Amino acid sequence: MPLDRRDELGPIPADVAQLLTPCFDRGPRPAVRANITLASGVLLVVPESGTPEKFTAMSAVMQGIRSARVPSMVVDGKTNLDDVVRWARQLPETSGSTRLMVTGPRGTRWPDGETVSRRLVAAIGITQ
Repeated sequence: MPLDRRDELGPIPADVAQLLTPCFDRGPRPAVRANITLASGVLLVVPESGTPEKFTAMSAVMQGIRSARVPSMVVDGKTNLDDVVRWARQLPETSGSTRLMVTGPRGTRWPDGETVSRRLVAAIGITQ
């Protein structure tokens, strides 16, 4: 997470922040870059999967993904869960485990995005 414990919507909720590591790197979106670098894959959860670039935050994430050459999938509330599970299960291990970065709902300010993200993560079988 950013060193100031804030994101696009303001302070990161305490229950989430306690599970994150502060990023000490400098530059634009250092925590995003650091997470992409560590990830086996990035799941972008946006209101409309066909137009993720219309959100400034998602454009920056997509640029970071391309730069780091990390596998990614853009999804929305209508995306087939089986397709997401199949994609996630084929991701390579990084540093001894499979690490999935799930991002989008706060960056796009999508009210239903957190619910969609939780459903996707549950389908994949990732535990907190």
